[in-house]
Amino acid sequence: MAYAQPWVGHHTVDAYLDIAQEVLRSERRPMTPRAIMAVAYQYGIVEHRLYGKTQHKTLGARLSVDIVQRSERSLFFRPAPGRFFLREFLTDTSIPEEHRRPIPTRRRFRELVMGPALALDKSDLAGKVSEGQPIAPNVIFELLRSDNYHYEDPRRRSDGSVFFRAFVCVQRNKEILTYRLGRYRESRDAFMHKRCVGFATLVHDFEHTLFTRSDLGIVESGVRATKVDLDIPDVPSDAPGGRIDAALSHFIWCSGPNGGDLLAVICFECPPWFEPTRRRLALNDVSWLEEPGSVNNIEDFDPWSQKVLASVLAGKLCKGGRVARTKEGYSRTSRE
Repeated sequence: MAYAQPWVGHHTVDAYLDIAQEVLRSERRPMTPRAIMAVAYQYGIVEHRLYGKTQHKTLGARLSVDIVQRSERSLFFRPAPGRFFLREFLTDTSIPEEHRRPIPTRRRFRELVMGPALALDKSDLAGKVSEGQPIAPNVIFELLRSDNYHYEDPRRRSDGSVFFRAFVCVQRNKEILTYRLGRYRESRDAFMHKRCVGFATLVHDFEHTLFTRSDLGIVESGVRATKVDLDIPDVPSDAPGGRIDAALSHFIWCSGPNGGDLLAVICFECPPWFEPTRRRLALNDVSWLEEPGSVNNIEDFDPWSQKVLASVLAGKLCKGGRVARTKEGYSRTSRE
């Protein structure tokens, strides 16, 4: 196996990362810092300026700091405790999946309340839409374009406020990913231990940016939350399989005592290189639903999922079609 000659003129701090990148790229497997240094010495790519009896510890510290500080922008990730690998191999299906599954290092913000969230007044929906029925996106966007929305702290919910919930259905061809929510993430009796067909999140004010003006960040917030829940790593969009495909399908108003919630049902195409597993925090019994349009045990699903599955019967949800993000927003295209 050929390696480049030792680097000349690199700063010592970066030289350790250069060594790790060179070795991991050539070995194409996760390695411990000690193993990386051993291979580097074997092939003579360690600069003479690097010295010390615990170089592997220095390398491990440098890799850990780089991952924490740079997050998804780091070249490295941990597929297992004490082992490191290159992010460029995340979509390489010739490498075993267990070597391409990062251990999350980011703080799990999904359980935190992150400030004001997008909401409508119940009076703006009454008379225009029917509860529990699919709503065309243009109906809701017309309200948003008229500035009939506000941001409100969900912990101090006003009477009559209807909060937006991005509800992301992860699809693979004609299948939909399902799972059960445990007590860790769900305390409502009607939802606890029920099967769910989507990943829901509030849409916070910081999601509304110059790049998300068309939908106030509804789709972006749902995609971000889904990637956190499933530990889907961020990869460059120009990398093979790196583009994330998502599209807003329709809305569903689920009324409640204080106004209820407005589900923004989003179709999310599962990346071909990623396979959801059961080892997820607060996600149990993860499986693919092969025929979402013909569910026999509908009572086994939570109230929101029941309404979404009903919209599948109405032909509103993406049916195995490829969805693609466009410059102007999100749109659906047919599968080639």
